[in-house]
Amino acid sequence: MTRIRLALGGATVALIGLSALPLQAQDWTQREFPLAPSNSSGNFVAPYFDGWYLNEDGSYTMVFGFMNRNADDLVEIPLGPNNFIEPAIYDGVQPTSFPVVSYGGFGGPRERGVFAVVVPADFTGDVWWHLTTGDYSTKVPGRLYSPGPVIKGAYELSTTPMAEGSMRPLVGFSPDNTSWGPLGVWAPETYRTSVGEPIAVTVWAYDRGDRELRDVNMTLWKYQGPVGGQISFVSMVEPPPPPPPAEAEPSPAGGADAAAAGGRGGAAPGGGAAAGFGGRGGAQNLGGPVGPLTPQQPVRIPLQGTAPNQGKFSAAFDMPGEYVIRVRIDNFTSGDSSAGNQCCWSNAYVRVVVTE
Repeated sequence: MTRIRLALGGATVALIGLSALPLQAQDWTQREFPLAPSNSSGNFVAPYFDGWYLNEDGSYTMVFGFMNRNADDLVEIPLGPNNFIEPAIYDGVQPTSFPVVSYGGFGGPRERGVFAVVVPADFTGDVWWHLTTGDYSTKVPGRLYSPGPVIKGAYELSTTPMAEGSMRPLVGFSPDNTSWGPLGVWAPETYRTSVGEPIAVTVWAYDRGDRELRDVNMTLWKYQGPVGGQISFVSMVEPPPPPPPAEAEPSPAGGADAAAAGGRGGAAPGGGAAAGFGGRGGAQNLGGPVGPLTPQQPVRIPLQGTAPNQGKFSAAFDMPGEYVIRVRIDNFTSGDSSAGNQCCWSNAYVRVVVTE
């Protein structure tokens, strides 16, 4: 029987088998459509196919995401009969941990671009992602052509610059080996540690776009791991020294006032003060915070300073097992970039084996 650990605010509060839930809570057929109104708890996780983009060698990258339809419950579904991909050659790269997310605008409760698989140029058929929550199963096909006679290429994702020039950032585990997009890059080594002993990880992250480059954000996720296993992340990203006073003066054209108001726009001419984390407009020369992170708390990686473009963090584990950490690098600091766009983040993954 599949068991799911329910968590509230990042703290584990119960381990409940869904078969013990009230009958009404198990009536999945009453809400079997992923976009149907959801209940606050007892819901399933819906897999999503986000689309594909064409690679230079003629192959295709298919991109997938998910939506946890609960208000607070973290759902974890181990790889296996309740969480698998067909054909089997693509199985194993999908997440097992499905937190609740809530983004503004078009983002909503969907986590897009979580992972991707590459199919050959002559690929035909579908790539199916199956998920079973409790006793309710759902699946989604990844495919190159939309059904029906119209808009065969409806699933194609853009790889060109957005309205203000934003593109998916580069990310890697060394400055000369980076990649971009949901397919991302995997750490070349498997980290090994024991319960309570943190590992230290550094990723290199670079903004990319047809505009002035700016800081990027780093967000850390438990991607795979034993059910109930918690990861404690600590940011070690230091802010750079403050700019000279003359450069800190806000620009009349934008900067501190515009950023505080949540306005859109590029970096302020002359280096105006930056918006807060996740804000839009004028965000440059920030870094951090340094210290423990709450779930999905963004960390700003500065362009300048003693460690520019470097996202440094530690991770400690409270349970033995095999884990994967997802590192998402985004440039949501730009006015044309957000979690609801299929444009502006890239993934990196870190394998970790934790022993007693």
